[in-house]
Order: sequence, then structure tokens, then C-alpha cells
Amino acid sequence: MSDRGRLNLLNLLNVLVVGALLPSDALAREHVVPDRNDDRAARAASWTLQNDGQGQWRVSPAVQAEPADDGAEGGSRVAAMLSVGDAGGAVVQARGLAADSDGACTTAGAGPWTTLEETYTGGELHVAVVDLDARYACAQLRIRDSRNHAVGDLQWELVEPRFPDVGRASRSFVARQDPQMAIPAELETIGVITREEWDARPTQCSSVEDDWYRMAIHHTAGPQTANGSVIERLQGTQAYAMDSGGYCDIPYQMLVGFDGTLYEGRGVELTSGATGGGNNPGNLAVCFIGCYHEPQSQCVGGVGHQPTDEMMQRGQLLVQTLVRMEDISTAEDNIRGHRDWPGNSTACPGELLYPRLGELRADLAWFSALESERSWKDEVIEVPVDASVELWIELENTGGLPWEPGQTFLAPTDPRDGESPLYDDAWPAESRAATVDSTVQPGEIGRFAMTISLASQDTVTQSFGLVHEGVTWFADPPWGGGPADDAVVLTVRGTAVGESDGGSTSGGDGSTSDIAGTGGGTGDGPEEPEETTGGETSGASTAALPPADDPEQGCGCRSQGGESGWGLLLLGVLGLRRRRR
Repeated sequence: MSDRGRLNLLNLLNVLVVGALLPSDALAREHVVPDRNDDRAARAASWTLQNDGQGQWRVSPAVQAEPADDGAEGGSRVAAMLSVGDAGGAVVQARGLAADSDGACTTAGAGPWTTLEETYTGGELHVAVVDLDARYACAQLRIRDSRNHAVGDLQWELVEPRFPDVGRASRSFVARQDPQMAIPAELETIGVITREEWDARPTQCSSVEDDWYRMAIHHTAGPQTANGSVIERLQGTQAYAMDSGGYCDIPYQMLVGFDGTLYEGRGVELTSGATGGGNNPGNLAVCFIGCYHEPQSQCVGGVGHQPTDEMMQRGQLLVQTLVRMEDISTAEDNIRGHRDWPGNSTACPGELLYPRLGELRADLAWFSALESERSWKDEVIEVPVDASVELWIELENTGGLPWEPGQTFLAPTDPRDGESPLYDDAWPAESRAATVDSTVQPGEIGRFAMTISLASQDTVTQSFGLVHEGVTWFADPPWGGGPADDAVVLTVRGTAVGESDGGSTSGGDGSTSDIAGTGGGTGDGPEEPEETTGGETSGASTAALPPADDPEQGCGCRSQGGESGWGLLLLGVLGLRRRRR
């Protein structure tokens, strides 16, 4: 069994045994972390200074319990997420309060003050919880006055935990280094940071999902980072979700950082816990880390954020990858904001992100291209026999993943991976005519420079397409979005030395087809070929690749009369899915 199977067997047993008695995430609150934030300004305005005979304390107003899923009133656990600006820590205590006949909180019959236990520390970010001696309608918090200045943001709530023991269990499993779930290969390909990589606690969820058919878009409604780190904010969010007892894991399947980083949340094997209103089954939850509200006063600390271009582009890539993996319709009523799903009273995913959800629904293949410019214009390129001519074509990366030297190629087609009569020793491989000379990010333009030669005075027509080695040809869905295999067609005539009928013999035009119908080259004329030395083109990759018929190659190519190498690999990738469609 592979170490990176769809679900690690040991972890599956852990999920089934430990989580068997846990309730499902049938309902969900608006956000993982509470909206209430008693930061310095709020404490100065509404908290009172009291002396209990043993010291000075800053005491909060009474706060009523969050509504319980079972319909019962009150709560028995106080949970807090706070930032502490130095290493001195802070003493925070809580107590329960009753409600009078009118439902107002009263100190009559108040419970004892009890110190919150710190369950997570990541730089300035802390999570702390305490279980009260009974279930109360309200609660109060207090901070030792001598440390009040060190505490910044302070989000807290009184809850009745649905999962009272998952936080403690997950912390003990961390110490034992229990295995995590493996991530699907498709998500690895687009650079999703796995749970292992961001050091997630082992999940305590037990409900498995095998039929994703819709998607909900969320935001965390809090800061984008902790201590300047997206990962530390993610770790703190998971810790609060579990230690407060609200969730069996972070409730979202996948998350997106403001900088475009992508993260595996609870993963695509487990039922969602984020959307509520009975909408969790089959509903993938994708969450953007940060607060995208307008006005910003709705955000923790009053700090809201504009969605970044990196976040939106990578978020689109993630959504469209999940769409292809799970065959999810991209219709507007199928991929919605959290607020749009029935039974949810929320502004999530924020007034600034919500209008841009159409960008996430828009199609985006991993690899696609549009022609920008080429070096030749003539319909027939004349090449002296046994001589070489260098051509180039520039293409815009319109896909979601970068092109890499030695991985992304302009390659002869008809057939794919076949021998080409235009082969030149400068080619990176016998069936690969050219590669980019540097990484080409989405939206950028890359140049493919290839040298062609002809051994006889024949006229040859050769088509060329694009391939990302070991993954897909650009012409092939679902991961390729075009152009077609005949995106570039060269007609080349071999001539005797000194013979010429006016056709180009140095970077002339030989195309009879254009990429995606963009028309011919837009340059003013042929450019001078780059300097070559010993048959090797400068600026082009010379990385040696095995020949196309090498069984060890595993390239993303198709040959005549059989299953394609890339197809077998891609089928292997898709075979890792839970179900076939």
C-alpha cells in the first residue's frame, strides 16, 4: 500500500475508533472564532476595575451564551483567542452567571472564578479554555490588571461544546505523532500545502464524504496572519475550533491565504462542518483566510482587507481543480457564498469578496496558451539541406500553473512523440522541439525558440503542440485548455546550397495555422536568429530527456497505435479518486 494513498489506513482506524461516538457537524456557527472582540479599546470603554482582596482585576460585562445546537440554553465552557504582546503571558479567569426572570444576566448566584488553561501558543497568538462548574446562562471574564496592557485582541464566548473532548484528544495525538490523511495527487500538483506541512493536529472527525456536488465560499472574518504568518493563523484557527469544542477539526475542506498560498483543511475525505442550515452534506467548503467586510468595523480589530490578485487567481485555480476532480457544476446557484445557502444568517464571505465569486466560477485549466508573436511570416520556409534555421514563437500563459524549463515543451504532433523530419541536434529531445528558458507564470509571455533542419530537398509539413511533461498535452481536457495539436504548422522545403526562389531561409514564416484563432504573427518582420554554438541554441534548455520510446520516460505524450504515456499517468492520478464518474 502506498504511503500516500487516499486515506492512510492507520489514520482511518483512528478516525473510526476515536470519532465513532462524536456527533456530526450538522450545524455550524457563522465563523469558527467568535465575533466578539474585547480589545484594548473595548476594555477601556466597558470593563471595570475591581479588587478581590488579592489584587486588581479588569472585569468584563456579562456575556450571554452562544445558542446551543440542542436547543438548550446556556453553556459550560468559556473559550478565548487572544494576542499577548510579550513573553509575560496573561492571567485570564472566567465565571458563570445566572439570568433573572427577564433573561438579564445577574451576579446573584455567580460561580467561582476559574483560570483558563492555555491550549495553544503560536508567538503572540494564544488559545485558552476553561470548563465551568455548571451550565450557565451568562459568563464574565477578568484579566489581572498588571498584565492588561500586554493583551491586544481578545475574542471569547460562552458555549456548550458539541465536541467536548476533541481538543484534549487531538493534543495527545500530536504528542504521539499519529499519521495524517494523504492529499489527492491533483491537489499536490497545484501546490496545496498539506496538513503535515502546516503541522495540523490529527482530525477527530468521523463522518466520511464521497459525493461532492456543490461548493460554499467562506472567509474566516479575522486577521490574515498571526505573527506575520498565514500558517500560524491557520494553526490557531484549528486549535480554537477544536479546543472550544465547536468542531471536530477545522470545518473547511480547503483554505486560501491572502498571498495565494493554498492549504488542505480537514480534507476532501471528510464531511464539511462549515455551512450550516442543513447544507453541509456534499458541500465543499473553501475558505479565504482574512476578513473581507465593508465596513471594516465588522472585522476583528476593525481591520478589513481587499482581496489580492494572488489570492483570487490561486483561489480560482483551487476551485476549478476541485470542480474537475469532483464533477461539480459551476452554475451560480451551485457554487455560492456562505450567505446564499438557505438557513444561514451571515454576511460571509464579506462584502468585498462576495462580488468577485464569479471569478472563482470562471473556467481555468491548468495549462493553456494564446499566441502573442512569432518570428516568421512566409507560408513556406526554405532551409538549405543539412543547414539549420532558428525560429521562435511567443505564447501567453493563460492557464493556472507556471511553465517550467525542461517540463513545458513545444513538441511535434501527428503523431505525438513521433520522429520529426525537422529534428535538429539542438532539440531538447528527439520528440521535443523547444522549451522555455525561464519560468513563465500565469499571465506572462514565454518564448519557445527551436532550430529546424532538413536532410533532403523535400517539402515537409509538420504540426506542433504544447505539452507539460508527465501531466498533460495542452489540447487535452480536463487539465489542458488548448490550443489544439495543430496550433503551429510549419511547411518547410529543403533547398540546395545557394538555391533560393525568394522564400525565407532565415527565420521565415511557415505557418498555415494560428493558436486559438489569434491570427498570424504580429511582429514587423523576421528577427535575427540568436547565436548558436556547436548546434546548441542559446537560451533554450538542453536538459537531456530519454527518447520517447524509453519505458522509463513516463512522459505526457501519446504515440501511434497505443495508450498514451501521459494518459496512463493521468489515469493513474485520477484513479486515486474515491469514485469513477
